[in-house]
Amino acid sequence: MTRKNLYIFSLVLSVAGYALIAWDVIDSRHGPTVCLFKTVIDLPCPSCGTTRSIAALAAGDVYQAMAINPFGVMSAFALIVIPLWIAADVLRKKDTFYHSYLAVERHVARKPWLSFLAVLIVVANWLWNVSKAL
Repeated sequence: MTRKNLYIFSLVLSVAGYALIAWDVIDSRHGPTVCLFKTVIDLPCPSCGTTRSIAALAAGDVYQAMAINPFGVMSAFALIVIPLWIAADVLRKKDTFYHSYLAVERHVARKPWLSFLAVLIVVANWLWNVSKAL
């Protein structure tokens, strides 16, 4: 992935994340789900509850945020750090975010067990979400 594509992709994902949070704040009734997985399969996906988790975290309730979905805490961190990091890179005319991305990509390619561990974490989180729904 090129530097430009990575920065655009990351910023688009961040804007989408902020839009989902705004939608959750505006429409707190939690009407129909936007999760295609849950709509089709009728079970929560690994990331279901991430927006509510971020809202709980913003309200200062870390325990509730973790109970809803631990991915929410990671997502909140990413939503704060990534846009700021990219902005700092652009303003300073650097590409530290891109080089960090490439370093992580190379590291994971050399150690395939890291990919397996990541998949295992996602599956464990999914089982956690499913167990809460049953």
